[in-house]
Amino acid sequence: MIATRMVRTLDVSAASGLVVRDGCFHVVADDENTLFVFGPDGAMRHIPLLPGDLPAEHSMRKAHKPDFEVLVDLPNQGLLAMGSGSRATRERAVLVDRRERTTLIDMSPLCASLRGVFADLNLEGAVVVKDEFVLLQRGNRGDRRNALVFIAMEDLQDALVSQRFAVTRTPRIADLDLGMHDDVPWSCTDITLLDDGDLLACAVLEDTGDAYQDGLCLGSALVRLAPDGTLRWQQWLDTPSKVEGVAVEGEVVWLVSDADDRAVPAKLLRATLP
Repeated sequence: MIATRMVRTLDVSAASGLVVRDGCFHVVADDENTLFVFGPDGAMRHIPLLPGDLPAEHSMRKAHKPDFEVLVDLPNQGLLAMGSGSRATRERAVLVDRRERTTLIDMSPLCASLRGVFADLNLEGAVVVKDEFVLLQRGNRGDRRNALVFIAMEDLQDALVSQRFAVTRTPRIADLDLGMHDDVPWSCTDITLLDDGDLLACAVLEDTGDAYQDGLCLGSALVRLAPDGTLRWQQWLDTPSKVEGVAVEGEVVWLVSDADDRAVPAKLLRATLP
């Protein structure tokens, strides 16, 4: 089991994607229209991703939220926040450049293509691996399929210019079998790139039957993968929190959690890479 230490709570609840850049923690939350930036001293500021406010009532907020589950650092271009694609309202991405200017990107063509592969589409993470943009598909109890989706970098670059994300080449799929515990399947919630080229994902045991409803979290883990998706190891984390975002600095692993409750702040956790 991998030990974790809580560094602090965050002024956001449903933290779902994490990038560490220039000494700051950049966090997207799946029920907010904002990118949150936390400095090393804990001070927070935010960058609007979409205009307007979301409803406060839980079911209405859930129905209208953009579901930003993915935050990925694109070298020399900025940060890309992406919706999960699990509903029509969740098919938008936003590029935040180095000057914090935002560009909205329509993901619906990409999502339509991927639904031909995953009936219960739920994108939870992304990473750049050489000349490919790799998306992370999350499974659930109804559809256990976790997978890496390898997309040509040219398609991503075209999307950043045209503001419309479509694939011109059929994505390559690598299925991930992470097993089950107490009849609940492990499902991946984020992914990042290690210095040696391997991939590090976080995964949770969330007892839910689809990509929309939340469920009880029975545990979290780290998963190390080869660049082609081959499983190297999978180890439990000692925290009861549902870990939804991961970033790495050398041997230090940073994690953020989502309690599925707006009254409960997200946690920033620290661990050491085994």
